Amino acid sequence: MAARGGTRAKGTDGNDFSHREKVASHYQISSDNKRRLKTSIFFHLLLFVFIVLKLSTEILNYFKISLKNVYDIALPKPSLWEWIWLSSILFIIPACLALRRNNITPMKIYVGGTFVCGICPLISAIIYHSGDLKVFLTADNTDKIEKFYGIPIVLILCVFVVVTFLVHSLSLMFAINLIRAWTPKKGKKKM
Repeated sequence: MAARGGTRAKGTDGNDFSHREKVASHYQISSDNKRRLKTSIFFHLLLFVFIVLKLSTEILNYFKISLKNVYDIALPKPSLWEWIWLSSILFIIPACLALRRNNITPMKIYVGGTFVCGICPLISAIIYHSGDLKVFLTADNTDKIEKFYGIPIVLILCVFVVVTFLVHSLSLMFAINLIRAWTPKKGKKKM
């Protein structure tokens, strides 16, 4: 408040309210991790498109659609872990619902589903393709190694598994941080 013709009264310049202008830490954590989780979900969708493109020949064969006259690409047979990993995309729905309303239960469903259908198939892929990777790393003659446009398929799969594992690990970390931020703090009980 200012006096009509004089100087401003001491202590009323607004500086005494700076402590009230800070955002509570759990709101800041929630805001940051929501943005990060949305980004990791976007990368999950990109990886999903990549795997669907890889499995497209098998999917088209299932529906008896032949595109041999359009393109002729020889891809390896899909593994079981790839089909299981595809189901991890379904758990994005509870995550999006949880992000909208800060709801803990759908976020826990997302965490569990991402671990079971996202991380576990990747671990099985590491085990399944470790022999092929060993053959690739120790091979003297690369003619026997299966290639896709000159790049060894096992190398492409290993890069995919590493990137996907990173995306899922980060999304789980962000989701767990959100669950902690949204969980109400329990104070000491008074007797």
